[in-house]
Amino acid sequence: MAALGLPAEGMVRMAVVRDLPGLMAREGLDPDVVIRALGCHPELFDDVDNTIAFRSVGRLLEHVAATTACAYPGLALGRQSGLDVAGPVGRATRLAPTLGAGLRLLMLYLHLHDRGAVPYLCVDGQQARFGYTLWCTDVVGTDHIYDGALAIASNMIAELCGPDWRASEVRFFRQEPTDIAAFQQHFKAPLRFAAQQAAILFPASDLKRPCASADAVQYAKAKSDLESLGSLYGPGFLDKVRRVILRLLVSGPCRGRSGPDRAEVAELFALHPRTLNRRLREEGVTFAELLAGARYDLARQLLRDTQLSVGDIAYALGYAGSGPFSHAFRHWSGVTAASWRKTHGDHPATASGGLTGLR
Repeated sequence: MAALGLPAEGMVRMAVVRDLPGLMAREGLDPDVVIRALGCHPELFDDVDNTIAFRSVGRLLEHVAATTACAYPGLALGRQSGLDVAGPVGRATRLAPTLGAGLRLLMLYLHLHDRGAVPYLCVDGQQARFGYTLWCTDVVGTDHIYDGALAIASNMIAELCGPDWRASEVRFFRQEPTDIAAFQQHFKAPLRFAAQQAAILFPASDLKRPCASADAVQYAKAKSDLESLGSLYGPGFLDKVRRVILRLLVSGPCRGRSGPDRAEVAELFALHPRTLNRRLREEGVTFAELLAGARYDLARQLLRDTQLSVGDIAYALGYAGSGPFSHAFRHWSGVTAASWRKTHGDHPATASGGLTGLR
C-alpha cells in the first residue's frame, strides 16, 4: 500500500503537507531539525505519494503555531491546495458532470487518500453541507488540521464550480481566533466558530451545477480505475461497514434517535439484514459491536474538538440521554466523559514535546 501511495489506518498522503518544510523555513525554523525532533523523516516530504500519520501532522502544525508568527499553519497550507492533493481521487473528481456527483465520488473514495477522517454530504431542504470529521484518536493540533481540511474543501468546490462560487457559511470546531482576518480573506463567507460540525455550507441547488472540467468519457474511465484500485487495495468489507456507520453518525440523520440500524446499513450495501449479519459474523464481529466502536471513536472526537455538553454529545450519537451515554463511555474507557475531556480536550500551545527552542 505504501509503495502505491495508499494510506494505512490513521494516515494521509504527504500531498496535504508537501509545503510544510518551506513554511517552516520562511518562519525561521530549520525544517530538518524540527521534523526529526518530532519523530518524522524529512525525506518523507520528497514524494507527495508517501504517507504520514495524522498524529505527526498535528504535532508538526502545533509546533509551528506555538513557535513562530504563523498562528494558523493549517490554513496557510490548505489555502494553496485543492483537488490536486487528493491524487487519483482528485483527478477523477475534476471530471465529474456536476458538483453533486463530484462530491459523492470524493466521499466514496477519499479513503484511498485519507484514512483518518470521514467526509460526508448532507442535504437539508435548500441547504447542502459538506463536512469532514477526524475519527482517529490521540491527535493533537486538530484545530490546525481542520483549518487546512476546510480550506482545501472550499478550494475543491470552487475548482468544480468555477471561481465565482461562494459558500453560504463555513463552520469550525475551533473557538473563534483572536484574529479572523486570514479566515475571512480565504473563505469570503460568513464564519461560525465553536460549531457542532467542521463543514462547508452552500445552496443545495449548487449540487446540480455542471463542473468546469466535466468529461463524461474520461470520468467513466477514472471511476473504473478507482473502483479497481479500491477493490484490490482498499478497505475490506468490515471497514467499509464501519465507515458507513461513522458517516451516518456524523452526518446528522441519526441525531435524536437510536442511531443507524442494520436494515439501514444493509440497504446501502444492497444486502438483506440477515446477510449483513452473516458476513459480519464471518469477520468475527457483530453489528452492535461496530456501532458501539463507532460511537466511542466519535464521542472522543467530540469531547476533544468541541465544547458540546455531554448531553448534546449523547443526543448527537443517538442516545436517549446523558445517563446511558455516560454509562457506555465509562464502560469503554474506564473513566467519565468529563475526566477524559479534561485530559485530552485542551492541548496547550506548547504541547510539542518541549521543543519550543528549535529554530
